[in-house]
Amino acid sequence: MLTPELWRKSGELIAIGKYRLFVKSIGQGAPIIALHGFPTSSYDYSRLVPLLADRYQLILFDYPGYGFSDKPDPHLYSLNEAAGCLRAVAAHFGIQRAFVLAHDIGDSVALIALLRQTPIIDKLILMNGSVVSIPFDDVVMRTTQRALLHPALGPLIGRLGLINKRFFAATTKKLFSYPLPSPELDAFWSIITHHRGNRLYPLLMRYMLERWQHQYDWLDTLRQSRVPLTLIWGQTDPIATPAVADAVVSYRPDATYIRLEGVGHYPHWEAPEVVAGVVRDAFG
Repeated sequence: MLTPELWRKSGELIAIGKYRLFVKSIGQGAPIIALHGFPTSSYDYSRLVPLLADRYQLILFDYPGYGFSDKPDPHLYSLNEAAGCLRAVAAHFGIQRAFVLAHDIGDSVALIALLRQTPIIDKLILMNGSVVSIPFDDVVMRTTQRALLHPALGPLIGRLGLINKRFFAATTKKLFSYPLPSPELDAFWSIITHHRGNRLYPLLMRYMLERWQHQYDWLDTLRQSRVPLTLIWGQTDPIATPAVADAVVSYRPDATYIRLEGVGHYPHWEAPEVVAGVVRDAFG
């Protein structure tokens, strides 16, 4: 397993506006821009990158507030800001057109980019992400979300440092199809806590309010788009359930839908070889 420290050393920090973003480019060929999820980072793709770098130029970056990028506080973090960073990172590498591979909140970032057409997306793959709100049954997760989104309670949770490793382990274990080994859990947590990023959890999670407000505009953009679309969906995900993928397919019946049985919320971490094969088939 590639360590977070080696991942950090293999990338660079670039200035985007007032802040610095961690970015990484590896491989040669048609560019793929990979968009990560909440609350993790581009490191999520560390198992997938070696399987694709022989054919593609893979460009990865951490949004503001995530991973090894700057984590200002206070700051109004947003999906729209992340989409602006996508545009800036593409420009940094001189890329005007690209394939996009997205996961979790990265799905929404990709749809915003599709709306703005900067960069131009030639083909799109979406992996488990709640791009449309579907009710789910986990009472504990719903209660946690409500607490973190509360305008007074959420910031207090962050300031008191209550988002700790135990909390992260408890919420994360439901997202994977297998018990996450300690080295993997430690790797994810070490990146989240880089520059005390765990204190930003409530601020970062406000993406949900933004998504609730704009999700149908973004999905209408997807409906109208002729960009070839593939869905790769772990079928045991308790949050971005298969019902979410079905809803997306209702907007784009022409989409290729790859169901990964026995896989949870992170297909590219749990089944990188399978995902790499789908990416090669979809992107050519």
